[in-house]
Amino acid sequence: MILPKIISTLSFLGVLVAGDALKPDQNIFPDWSTVKQFTPDQQAELNRLGSFDVSPNKKNIVFSQSKYSIKDNAFSRSLKLVTLNNSTSIDLTEYGPDNSDSNPIWINDDVIAFLSVRGSPAQNIFALSLSSNAITQVTNYTNDISGIVYSSAANMIAFTSSVYPGMGLDESAAERDRIANLPSSGVIYEQIPVSFWDTWMTPDKAQLFTMPVDIVKGNLQKTGEPVNVVDKYKGKGLEPSNYNFSPDGKSLVFICQIPSTKIAWLEIDGAYSTLADGSAAPTQLNTGVEGEVDGIAISPDGTKIAWLQQFDPKNTNAQDRVILYNVADGTNSTFISDFINSPSMIKFSADSKSLYFVAPVEKDEPLYKADLATQQITRLTGDGTVSNFIELSSSQVVVSLNTFQHPDTIYTISTDGKKTMTQVTVENDSLLNGLWFSPTDTFWFTGAMNQSVQALVLYPIGFDMTKKYPLAFIIHGGPHSSWNDGWTYRWNGNIYTNQGYVVVIINFHGGNAYGQPFSDSILGNWGTHPYYDLMTGLDYFLANVDYVDEKNTVALGASYGGYMINWIQGHTTRFNALVMHDGIFDNIGMTYSTDILGFSMIETGIPWTPEGRAVSLFNSPESYVANWCTPMYVIHSQRDYRVPFSQGLSAFTALQVMGVPSKFLTFPDENHWVLKPGNSLKWHSEVLGWIGKYTNVTTWSLPS
Repeated sequence: MILPKIISTLSFLGVLVAGDALKPDQNIFPDWSTVKQFTPDQQAELNRLGSFDVSPNKKNIVFSQSKYSIKDNAFSRSLKLVTLNNSTSIDLTEYGPDNSDSNPIWINDDVIAFLSVRGSPAQNIFALSLSSNAITQVTNYTNDISGIVYSSAANMIAFTSSVYPGMGLDESAAERDRIANLPSSGVIYEQIPVSFWDTWMTPDKAQLFTMPVDIVKGNLQKTGEPVNVVDKYKGKGLEPSNYNFSPDGKSLVFICQIPSTKIAWLEIDGAYSTLADGSAAPTQLNTGVEGEVDGIAISPDGTKIAWLQQFDPKNTNAQDRVILYNVADGTNSTFISDFINSPSMIKFSADSKSLYFVAPVEKDEPLYKADLATQQITRLTGDGTVSNFIELSSSQVVVSLNTFQHPDTIYTISTDGKKTMTQVTVENDSLLNGLWFSPTDTFWFTGAMNQSVQALVLYPIGFDMTKKYPLAFIIHGGPHSSWNDGWTYRWNGNIYTNQGYVVVIINFHGGNAYGQPFSDSILGNWGTHPYYDLMTGLDYFLANVDYVDEKNTVALGASYGGYMINWIQGHTTRFNALVMHDGIFDNIGMTYSTDILGFSMIETGIPWTPEGRAVSLFNSPESYVANWCTPMYVIHSQRDYRVPFSQGLSAFTALQVMGVPSKFLTFPDENHWVLKPGNSLKWHSEVLGWIGKYTNVTTWSLPS
C-alpha cells in the first residue's frame, strides 16, 4: 500500500498566523487610537456570501449575497458578478427587502440560472442574460424547487422538490393545501422520528427531478416536463442529496438515507447512480455496507466515483473514509486510508487525476488535494475555514474562506502547496476596516488521558499586557465538531473581545480535528473527559498569564456546550455567571424525545438497559441540581427538535426552585440556532447584558 504524504508550508498571505497566547507578541496589536469596536448591530448588517459558480470560460464568478437591514427589519438575497482579474463586483439582480435570489449556476458564458420567487407561487427557476440584462422565468410551479445543477451534455437541469407519492409538483402543492384545510389538524405517526431539526415529518418526500432545457433566442427555456428519476425505487421513497450529473449527462449520482423501521437509531445510507431520464430504478453502489454516507462525486472522465463512507451505523460521528469506485468493473477501494480525520466536500480535478477535499485539522479546516496515483496529499490553504471551492485550472482553485477576523470571502489559491492567495471579493472590506478583530493565538496543555489538547485565545480591544481583563470561556457544541479559526454569526468570539473580554476556547476531547480516537473518547464520557480538559486548560492558562482577572470569569455554551454549562453548574462555583443555550439538562429525557435517537444512545447510554441507564444518569446534569448556585441565563427556542424545548425549560425550573438568580429567553420561531437577524440582536443584547452585570462591564445593548 502507498501511504499518503502530506505536503505543507507555513506561508499564507492575508491571514494572521496563530502565535503563543501565553506570551503574546506585542507587534500584533495596533495603535489603539485607530481602532473602533465591532458590535452586534454591525455584524448583523454585513454582506453574507452564499453559493457561487465559475463561468465555463473561467473569467467570471457569479455569487449570491444576503444582507439584513436593521431599519427595514428585512433580509434580502441578490446576485452579483465579479471578474477574476478585477475585484469590483456588479449587481446582477436588485437588492430589496425580502428579495430571495439564490443558487446561481452558469448555463453558458452569457446565461445564468438561479432560484427565486419574484411573484411566482413558489420558489422557481429564473434565468438572466449578461448581454441583454434580461431576466426570464423558466418554470412556474406551485411547489418549491431547490438545489439546481446543470448538465451541458444533456441540456438538463436537475433539482429536488418535495412531492407526495405518485404526484408531480403542482399536484403535491394542491394536496398540501387540501390537507391544511381539513377540519381536523391531527397527524398520525406509526414510526419515529416524528420530527427532524425544526420540521414535523410529513408524507411528502424530497425527490430528484431532471428537466430538459435549451437556449432559445438567447433565453433559457424548459423544453419538457420534469421527470422523477427515483420514482421507480421499490420502497418507502429515497430523498436524494449531493447529486451530480455524469460527464455525458446520461446519469446522476447521489446519496441518501435508506428508509427502514430502524431509521431513527441506525444510520444506513446509500451511494446511488440513476439514469437521467428516469427509465430505471436507481442502482446502489455501496451494497453490503452499513453506515452514513456524507458526499459523492464523479470524475470528469466518467471512470471513477468517489464517496465518503462510514462503517458504523450506530455512530453517526464515525470516521469518513474515501471510497473510490471503478465504473468499468464495479470494484472499489479505500483511498488515503491513513488520513486521521474525516474529509468532506470531495470533488475531482478536471483531469480526473486528483481529488480535492476539506478536512478539520487542529484549529483550521483547510482544503487539500490528493493525487490518485501516489496518494500524496497537499494542503492548499493555511489558517482559516474553507466553506466551498471550485477548481479554476490545474494550478488554481477558487475558494470561499473565513477566519475569526473576516467572514466568508472568495479567493484564488495555488495548488502547489505554497498557499499563495489572491482576494477576489471585497464586499465587506470597507465595513470591517478600522474595527477590532483579534488575532487567533493558541496554547497546548496536557488534558484528559494525559493527551495534548489545543486551546484558542482572542484578545480584548485596547489590550495591554500590564492590565487585567475579564474572561469569557466559550464552549463549543457538537460535541464532535471542533472550534475552527472561522467566522460565525451566532458565536463570534470577537463580539466578546470588543466588549473587553479575553476569550478562551478549548477544543476538548470529542472534537473531530485531532484524530478519530480523540473524537470517540467522549462516548459515554460526556461529563468526564471534556470537563477535565476545560477545567485543566483554564487552570493552566490562568497560571501562565498575568492579563486575566481570574475572579472575573463567565462561561457560555450552546448545544453540547449548553450541556456542559449545565454540568459546570453542578460541579464548580468558579464562574461569576453562566449562559446556557439549547443545552441538554436530562440525558434520559433527551434520549426519549430527540429527533436523533441513535446519537443519544451511543453518546450518553441506552436508558432502558441497566448499564446504559447508569452511564446516562451519571453524566446527566439533572443528577446534580442540588449543587446549582451560579447565576445563569437559559435560552431555548421552541422549534428546536434536536434538543427539545423541555430541556431548557427544565433547567430554568431547576434554577428557580433552587433560588438561583436566573432568566429565561425563548424564541417561538427559531430552531436549535437563532437565525433571524432581529432575534440575533435580541439574543446578543441579553447575553452581553447578563455577563456584563456579573463582571462589572458595560456592554452593548439594543436601544430601549
